[in-house]
Amino acid sequence: MTILTAVGVFANTSVVVLFTLPSRRKVHSRVTYLLRSLAVSDGTMALVGGTMYAVNCFYHKWVFGRVGCVFHGVVMTCCGVTSIAHLAAIALERCYTMTHIQWSVANKDRVPKHIYAAQLACWVYGALWAVLPLTGLQRYTEEGRVSCSLDWFNPSPGYKAFNLTMLVTVFFIPGFIMLTTNIIIFKVVHRSLLENRRSRLLKTEKKLARSLMYIVVFYLLAWVPYGLASVWATVDAQSIPTTFLMLTGFFAKLSFTLNPLLYVGMNQTYRAELIQMSTQCCCINFQFLQKFLPNKETLSQNDDKTDASEELLDKDTEVMSQVGRLPNSESFSTKCSTL
Repeated sequence: MTILTAVGVFANTSVVVLFTLPSRRKVHSRVTYLLRSLAVSDGTMALVGGTMYAVNCFYHKWVFGRVGCVFHGVVMTCCGVTSIAHLAAIALERCYTMTHIQWSVANKDRVPKHIYAAQLACWVYGALWAVLPLTGLQRYTEEGRVSCSLDWFNPSPGYKAFNLTMLVTVFFIPGFIMLTTNIIIFKVVHRSLLENRRSRLLKTEKKLARSLMYIVVFYLLAWVPYGLASVWATVDAQSIPTTFLMLTGFFAKLSFTLNPLLYVGMNQTYRAELIQMSTQCCCINFQFLQKFLPNKETLSQNDDKTDASEELLDKDTEVMSQVGRLPNSESFSTKCSTL
């Protein structure tokens, strides 16, 4: 857990710096504002939750007292809900861009107000769910002697109603949004590729499908076990093993490391900028890092591909640029608007 915490803090801090520095403005776009806000949330989870979790594992008990338990619960609930909300917002932004290509191209150089509104809404939503247990609707209690979370085991009908409401609105609805929007994106690309039928574009489709699959699978890996364990604890608290509950909490905390690796580390352009920024800041030049950087020819090609979808499909620069040029993608705009 100590290693994951260190990696999570470093990765998310690097993402925040990358998407903030004016010198890296060429990689800034609408979606990077959401990614930066997501990195702030994940970095806070790693710094607070990961550190306290590691210390408690070392002592094999909770050592921070009742105040520390409430603090841990509030921070982790707020940041966890906020991060999930950001993932749903990123999925919606991608879908909107892919189904409104002309609007995206016309507004690629400015950040619409709805991006700032989405960031604020995600944080307010997370803070709301974190504060509600302090009003008596729920409470924070020790979880496996190494962390603190909501009291999933309380048999009170009020607690159970709160738990189920939170699970539906915080876990399952965002997951459904991510799954649905990714399916819409894939259908838009697939329909356009059928009209071209070129081997290079078919290869692009495979890359896009793999990227979208990673997004959904990583979300399921990180959060669904915790959600199912919470449902289990709400329905039959006596039968759930404590070890299983601890493992699901661990997987949930794993999200603060997976998110920057998935949304930034797997993008060729972002990865190149991140490596260059790191080596320049540390005044070093590691030769082995060169294999992770695109060659000059690739960078030259990427500089010419500056359409709207290149800003949002964060898997591969070539994939993003090709998708942005595909025709007949507006036919799915009404489907995305209904989400």
